[in-house]
Amino acid sequence: MLQSMLPQEGDFITLKLVRKLKESLAFSEKEISEINFKNHWKCSKCDKVELSAEVIKCQDCGIYMIPAGQVTWDEEKAINVVKDVHMGKAMLNLCETTLQKLSDEKKLTEQHISLFEKFVAPGEEAE
Repeated sequence: MLQSMLPQEGDFITLKLVRKLKESLAFSEKEISEINFKNHWKCSKCDKVELSAEVIKCQDCGIYMIPAGQVTWDEEKAINVVKDVHMGKAMLNLCETTLQKLSDEKKLTEQHISLFEKFVAPGEEAE
């Protein structure tokens, strides 16, 4: 959720911070393996759908499949995977101001609540 709400445009420093934060939040190869992370792949010719961690060829058509836009993982294994993400003051400030801007513009959604509570000072919204 945090990745999706970060600014797509801005000054050089903001975009560098966004890039670094997105890289920090992304899955590592070890995490992908640990949680059995897989993409849904779809054949553009026959519409067959397969699950795989890597790009695969359709067994029926012999052509490379394309991402179908869904991913899956093993929930039980994922519970035990903890990811530490270091965020300096500038990144924390970027997240806080982005969430505060969404709130000021009345564009927060229910999915933002947990992030808002983590990054924006408690009680600030009630004022």
